[in-house]
Formats: sequence, structure tokens, C-alpha cells
Amino acid sequence: MGPLLERASVPVSPDLHLRGELVEGPLGLLLQAGGGHWELDAPRSARRLVGREVEVTGHRAGFNGLICKQVWPAGTAQPRRMQLPIERLLVGGFVIYGLLATLAGLAGQLS
Repeated sequence: MGPLLERASVPVSPDLHLRGELVEGPLGLLLQAGGGHWELDAPRSARRLVGREVEVTGHRAGFNGLICKQVWPAGTAQPRRMQLPIERLLVGGFVIYGLLATLAGLAGQLS
């Protein structure tokens, strides 16, 4: 029974590029494409495209799940990805804030 289940498992693809209609499903966003549907783990900003034909890139998660990297209107140029993820900007900001607070504390002790 083990080998049969291993062969039946869905492989994880490195990257998918799909096109279809974005709709609101009972548990979130769905992409209707090719007679089936994909359950999307998409950014909140994708909700503005509900009811429109879109293109999506992302990684497969499970049987019909897709973790989205990008969602954009179909037929338009794919948006450029941010070069610097927001998490790195936030960490950098906290580091700079910590350094400035330390320097201000030292300056207060010296005067």
C-alpha cells in the first residue's frame, strides 16, 4: 500500500504560471482555469481583481492549492517583483532605530 500512495502523490512543481478567472470562493479566492479551479493563497491586494481574467505565478501546494507570488490582470505585462522584500526593510529599520537609540543614550550620558 505504501508504494501505491507514493506514486499517487502530487509532485511539487518549482513554479506555475496560470491564466483564468479570479472568483470569490467559500474559503477565499479561486482561479477557474481549464475546467477546474485552484485555491489561491494570494495577497489581499488580489481581491480587487475578482471577476476579471488574471494571470498568476506561484508554487503548487497540495492537490489544487497555489501559493501565489504574483497576481495581475491578464493580457498586461507581468509586474516587476520587488527587489528588496518588505521583511528586510523592516529588520533594517529596527536595526537603525536601535543604533540611533543607543547613540542618543550614550550622548545623554556624556553631557
